[in-house]
Amino acid sequence: MRKVVIVCAFLLFILTGCNKLSKEKEERVKTYENYINTVVNNKGIESNYIPFEYKMNVIKQKDKSYRYEIEISNSHVAMYDIEAIAVDQHVDMNENVFPCVGILEEDDSVQYNMIPYQSRGEKNFVKSISLDAVSKEEQFTINVMVTWKDSSLQNQSRVFFNCNYAQDKNDTANGLKETSNEGKNNIE
Repeated sequence: MRKVVIVCAFLLFILTGCNKLSKEKEERVKTYENYINTVVNNKGIESNYIPFEYKMNVIKQKDKSYRYEIEISNSHVAMYDIEAIAVDQHVDMNENVFPCVGILEEDDSVQYNMIPYQSRGEKNFVKSISLDAVSKEEQFTINVMVTWKDSSLQNQSRVFFNCNYAQDKNDTANGLKETSNEGKNNIE
């Protein structure tokens, strides 16, 4: 009888814990979906002040797709608990997962922070963060939203920016193309 009670208590504990994990995952997915909607509703309008540098590198793949990486680095302000998402509005949101950082993490203790001139990976103080995915289009625009908290962890900030890519007509080579110049929105 005692064993039955212990087994029932153990099963109840496991089921309650699984339910909690499921609710946390649901909350992360809801946040992810809300962020996508926020980026879409922003309609590509860029923020006036972006307190970090960013650039997009594009590599043409052998299968004619384009792998892009958006790198966010060199913050000019202390940025804690960074969350970022890159959305290609011409891709079906229901069939694709957009690259993101700090939103769908399985471990709630994982947090990305950037402080000017400092990095310490083991404490999650990073030099840069990257968002990468693949596009099948020769020309595309990626809308990016980055949110973070200040050092008090009380005030949240949000910025939007866009990265554009267009394959040159005569360019048939595979390889790396840098498409913006450290957050100045220039296309080379």
